[in-house]
Amino acid sequence: DQPRSRGLGDVYKRQAILDALKKHDAPATFFVVGHFLESAPEMVKRMVEDGHTVGNHTYHHYDMSKISDPAVFRKEMDDVRTLFRETTGTEMAMYYRPPQGKYSETNLQMAKDLGYSTFFWSLAYVDWNVDAQPSHEEAFSKLTGRIHPGAVVLLHNTSKTNGEILDELLTKWEEMGYHFASLDDLSLIHI
Repeated sequence: DQPRSRGLGDVYKRQAILDALKKHDAPATFFVVGHFLESAPEMVKRMVEDGHTVGNHTYHHYDMSKISDPAVFRKEMDDVRTLFRETTGTEMAMYYRPPQGKYSETNLQMAKDLGYSTFFWSLAYVDWNVDAQPSHEEAFSKLTGRIHPGAVVLLHNTSKTNGEILDELLTKWEEMGYHFASLDDLSLIHI
C-alpha cells in the first residue's frame, strides 16, 4: 500500500528500502496505486531498473470487495497499468493485491478474467500508519519472531521504520537461514 506521501523524507526512506534490497540481492514486488505513480515516478522507474516486479494495487485504493461492476473494477486496474506503462515504458506484471486485503469472490474472478494472479501475504505488521510508526524493537520482534519458510512478507514503503531497519532485518533473516525469492518464483508453484 502506498498512502499519500509526506515529503522529502519519504524519498529517503524509499531509497533506503531499495538500497537494502539491492545490497542483499532481494527481489521484491511493489504493489502500486495511482497516487504513488503520480507522486514518485522516479522511484517507480528505479524499482524497474533494479529488477523488482511491480504489480497492481488499484488506482484509488478503494475497498474492492464493494465493487461488483466489472467496468468499474477494470477501470481501477487499467488506469494503474496505463500510467505505469507511460511512466516506465514497460508493462506491469499481471499481479494484483487487493487494498487492505479486502476482496470478494467476485473480485477475485474479475481479476482472473483480466489476466491477473492475486496475491496476499502471510506476514505483516502495523507499519502503514505514518503518524504512529512502530519502534525498531517492535518491528524486529514481529518480523523475526513470525518469519517462516515460504513467507510472503508485506512491508509498506511509506514506513519510516522499514526504511531504517530493512538492511539489518534482511541480514538477520539471512543469518536465520532464509533466502529471498520473487513472486515470479512463487507463482511457478501455483499456490
